[in-house]
Order: sequence, then structure tokens, then C-alpha cells
Amino acid sequence: MTPQQICDKYHVLHRDIYEWFNISFDFFGRTTTKQQTEIAQDIFWKVHNNGYTVAQTVEQLFCGQCQKFLADRFVEGGCPFCDYEDARGDQCDKCSQLINPIELKNPKCKVCSSSPEIRTSRHLFLDLPKT
Repeated sequence: MTPQQICDKYHVLHRDIYEWFNISFDFFGRTTTKQQTEIAQDIFWKVHNNGYTVAQTVEQLFCGQCQKFLADRFVEGGCPFCDYEDARGDQCDKCSQLINPIELKNPKCKVCSSSPEIRTSRHLFLDLPKT
């Protein structure tokens, strides 16, 4: 199944469940609609243009084989706290410690099993002290 087919399947499933429980919404939409895109971009640009974002660099794991930065759920490796070998990029299931993916020992990409490298990327963050 494609990602779009999975989204279509669960959108219908969720809609039917809400109807079965007699739960209604003014608008039960999807994030893939033009209207939702316009709403999200409007909110972002208002926040950004009013100075409530700040650019910072972040170190992340990058998979050269897949040619993309890896979200924490796409990385596994050794826990830096208890040495559990199958810790995920966000936490260790053995010792329950939260983990920054770049702290993993011998990290591996869950998509292709190659060893990712640490790279710097630029991100926008909400400037919470200003809010």
C-alpha cells in the first residue's frame, strides 16, 4: 500500500467510528486538503513574520545510503546508559531512559541498516520566551 492509500483507509475508518459513536464535527477534514495547507501555512507565516521563530542548527543522524536525515524512529543502536543493543532513537525499552539519537552507540538506519553519520542542519523553532 502507498502512504496515500493507508491515509485514505484510516480516514474512512475513523469517520465511520465517529459516526457509530454519534460524534460529529463542524468539519472532519484531512491534512492533505488545500484548505488545511492554507490554514497551516497562514498560522506559520503569522508566527514567523511576527518574530516568534528563531533559526538554530541541530546535529542529526544522516543516512548516506537513503540520502536523508533520520527521524528518531528510523534509528536503532546501543543505549548509552545500559548498553542495550536494540535501543530506539528516542528511548531505551530496557532502562526507559530518553535518548538523543546522536548518543546511540553504533547507530543503524532501520530502513537500510547502514551506519548514519552526524550532520548539522538548520531548523526553525518557536521562540518561547517571546510568547
